[in-house]
Amino acid sequence: MSRPAVVVCFFEDIAQEKFITTLVQRAAQQVRISIRIEVRNAIRGSHVWNELQDYLRDLRSRVEPLPDVLVVVIDGNCKKASQVRREIQSRVRQLVLPLPQECVVCAIPDPHIERWYLEDQQAFSQAIPNAQARKLRYKCERDRYKMALYEAILASGVEPLLGGAEYGNDIASRLDPQRLDRSFQKFWGELVRAFRALNVSGE
Repeated sequence: MSRPAVVVCFFEDIAQEKFITTLVQRAAQQVRISIRIEVRNAIRGSHVWNELQDYLRDLRSRVEPLPDVLVVVIDGNCKKASQVRREIQSRVRQLVLPLPQECVVCAIPDPHIERWYLEDQQAFSQAIPNAQARKLRYKCERDRYKMALYEAILASGVEPLLGGAEYGNDIASRLDPQRLDRSFQKFWGELVRAFRALNVSGE
């Protein structure tokens, strides 16, 4: 591919954006492909499904230009990650987007993005010296991981004004993908495969 591949990332919130954009860049570097990231944020996280539907319709009608890769990030929110993934894929299929299936990548943090922030304790402590991260056993409980992230950073003597999102880039740049949970592994595998498919098609 002679030009940078356009990767559109659709997020619910800033915590997802800070973390995932860095991982998208890392995956592109691993595959040795040049990319340009464009961000689309849901204005109201609680209405993310409606806003995703509107964005997909804009893609179909070419109000928005079609990307080379579309990355959709929606927290599992105590549903099965596979169920949320199927819902995203179903909406893409219904609108018949002219985008290959392998170029639609789903990131479904299970149950919330803050769990991914905390999973690799070594990366976490490197990004935030003296922070006290602990790997939490999975539990579907509202704000469990948000509070754990906030408290881990607070222990370093710093109050995270964005709840920890301000460290998303630093943590994501250091983490070992093999240390994260199954929902992350699924996302990472899809992302790398999407970039490899672009790399091959561009040769």
